Amino acid sequence: MRSILFVLATIGVLAAPPQAPVQPAGLTPKPPSDLGLRVRLERVGRIPTNTNPTSPVPAGSRLLLIDQSGYLYSWDGVSTSTLLTPKTCPPEIRPLGSEPLQNVAPDRTGSKLYVMFISQSAPRNVPRRMSPREPDGWYVLFEYSFNGVALASPRPIAAMQVRSEGHLGGGMAVLDDGSVLFAPGDNGDSYEDGRANGQNPAVHLAKLVRIDVSSGTTEIVASGVRAAQRLALYTFSSERWVTFVDPGGWVSEEIDAIRLSDLSAEKMPNFGWGVNPRDGKAREGTFYIDGVGNSIGRIVTPESGFIEPVGEFGRERTEPVAVSGPLHSDSFSRIGLLFGDLVSGNLFAVAGPPSMKGQDVVRVAVVDDKGQPTTLKAITGGMRPDPRFFNFPDGSAGVLLERTGDFYRVSEVP
Repeated sequence: MRSILFVLATIGVLAAPPQAPVQPAGLTPKPPSDLGLRVRLERVGRIPTNTNPTSPVPAGSRLLLIDQSGYLYSWDGVSTSTLLTPKTCPPEIRPLGSEPLQNVAPDRTGSKLYVMFISQSAPRNVPRRMSPREPDGWYVLFEYSFNGVALASPRPIAAMQVRSEGHLGGGMAVLDDGSVLFAPGDNGDSYEDGRANGQNPAVHLAKLVRIDVSSGTTEIVASGVRAAQRLALYTFSSERWVTFVDPGGWVSEEIDAIRLSDLSAEKMPNFGWGVNPRDGKAREGTFYIDGVGNSIGRIVTPESGFIEPVGEFGRERTEPVAVSGPLHSDSFSRIGLLFGDLVSGNLFAVAGPPSMKGQDVVRVAVVDDKGQPTTLKAITGGMRPDPRFFNFPDGSAGVLLERTGDFYRVSEVP
């Protein structure tokens, strides 16, 4: 029966069920604990369009508000100016799918902005990477000049093939050397183990890819990343880290991190997703999974050749779960990294730095601006909230709720 389900999922006939399969006892992550952590939410603003918003991005003194349906705005703390719409994207871009404006990332000065589009076609004369996974379009990276209120001088840089109906990933950040780090997803579906693509060093799917913005050349600097939608750069003890969460299938939602200095095309650090040719095993978090994503064994950690998650959690019952985040702020005292569940809106955290692997995940309660207990789901009228975490330009913590488009300042309650 499982082999039939796998074939149907592979050809796109079988959609993901509303509930996840029940996993074997003892082969799921430890449930989150409760340490009495709380955060306060104070509403700050709202994105002008609300079709498919994702995590805002600070650029200099501005906050960039991203609606992946094709709109980009600059917010100065009071009002917004429109930077991009579906009608003003570069002429080389033919928008594809529901997320044609995949993500944006500014350089350290905020004067250059890098925009990743999903397009039916790729610009001529840019380096390209091909995909083995039924591609129907391209990730296309553009560079813009940015003065805070307008974009200018669009320049295409690189293109990578994409399957627009699969897990897109989309996490992006500009590294300290000016290169762009991008996380293309595995372009896969539910009922899968990641296939071989995530472990194949010749394929860009399910990887962290570093893009040289001057030449457009790309190199894979980490493998086994299923679908990281946000890459956040933070400094801990004078070391620069890239942090991200990696949504799982049925088993484990991961909080991951790696020192920037450890990203390497030669050593290829490995976060585990996909079938590894060395032993024929597929991994999700600290568990081995079968061909349709069910847990079949616990990994003894640390496992040689693989990076252990900073923390992980799963489905305590069978409701869908999808991790979102992570978020760090110097204003936090007990919270190391904050993250949440897109479906329920429940918030979680780990207390230690990203160098500590295998940390316990703890629950985080929410209070409103008057100090009254609430939940993200209550704020959105009982609907799925889809929290998207970010930092404001001053470094303080924030969260945007996709359901309403409202965004909030987040502070830890002592």
